[in-house]
Amino acid sequence: MPANKLKVLIAGGGIGGLTALLALRSRGIDAELFEQAEAFRQVGAGIQLSSNATRILRSLGLGDPLARVCVYPEGRDYRAWDDGDRLYYTPLGARAEAQFGSPYYHAHRADLLDVLLGGVANKGFRLNARIQGFDQSADQITVTLADGTKVTGDVLIGADGIHSTVRGQLFGKELPRYTGNVAWRGLVPAERVAHLDLGRVTGVWMGPNRSIVQYYVAAGRTFNWIGISRSEQPARESWLAEGRIEDALAEYSGWHTTIRSIIAATPRVLRQALYDREPLPDWRVGRVVLLGDAAHPMMPFYAQGAAQSIEDAYVLAGCLAATPAEPEAALERYVKLRQPRTAWMQDLSRREEELYQMTDTAAIAARNARMRANRIPEQASFPPEQMRLYGYDAEAVLQAG
Repeated sequence: MPANKLKVLIAGGGIGGLTALLALRSRGIDAELFEQAEAFRQVGAGIQLSSNATRILRSLGLGDPLARVCVYPEGRDYRAWDDGDRLYYTPLGARAEAQFGSPYYHAHRADLLDVLLGGVANKGFRLNARIQGFDQSADQITVTLADGTKVTGDVLIGADGIHSTVRGQLFGKELPRYTGNVAWRGLVPAERVAHLDLGRVTGVWMGPNRSIVQYYVAAGRTFNWIGISRSEQPARESWLAEGRIEDALAEYSGWHTTIRSIIAATPRVLRQALYDREPLPDWRVGRVVLLGDAAHPMMPFYAQGAAQSIEDAYVLAGCLAATPAEPEAALERYVKLRQPRTAWMQDLSRREEELYQMTDTAAIAARNARMRANRIPEQASFPPEQMRLYGYDAEAVLQAG
């Protein structure tokens, strides 16, 4: 079967789904995406696009439009929650680009989606098209939409998020694991925090039972922050779950004045429960496969949710292009190439939560002493985890595996 005869169906129009659409099309594969929303809405907040992700996006022709909407941070700056003392620093900016061959960016999720939509020329997808179920035979897959429409193809990609309908039909419906954390998210017009001299860094503030990460997005026009705190009471899991400024300030009572000033300057805050899942033994059944959060939702402490979805999409497209006449073998190869890395990333993100939010006084003192060995920006180096993470080259992985 020639590559241009393969028809791939994609469930979900998020970052992973749109990257898959673009990556498949770039390799001459016909693909159609189904998104249940009536429009691509301007929802979400800031995301970090590390070099492993931007390398892929640039290879797909998105380098220039991406650079126009992103922020190019100089480093990642870790601070103590109460007095603001610098605990640790890792370089980004020109040093990261030189080390890893591609830039590290901050972006607004909506801006990244716009860039991806531009990449697919705003075609190849259906809106208001919720996939209700699917059936597969030895040689094709048929999806049924909520309105009764049936669409046939050769492969179905479930890129429909942590509550994936595709995953539920493949492996049975199960509730995701509440991580014991909720996320406070806010976006602040840059002029409201200009007096705080926040710098072009990924600011990480670490405190007992909670943490905050903050950075500029939208080409510097907006300041983004996410505060994660342990809570026995999960919030709604939604990009639109509104919280109250006074509750966020109470949550971060006693924190450094910089943090409290940022929260107070925020027009509107969201409070969202954080969930993940245990790694699956397989992501595939026949001609159906999972991608991104549908396969491996993870905690945000390494800021890799979007990046891992982008990696998945590129590797999956490469596998299908390599053996278009054997799509099931291509999907099996994709899972083998991607599963070890995403399982590692899920585990690393969980362990990072304890590093950020530990409560034992002696453990905090020991952590801070270790971290301070790498806190001088001019001398700071990349830790081994970042070397492995940001140095990932999806095209090299495809060629080698």
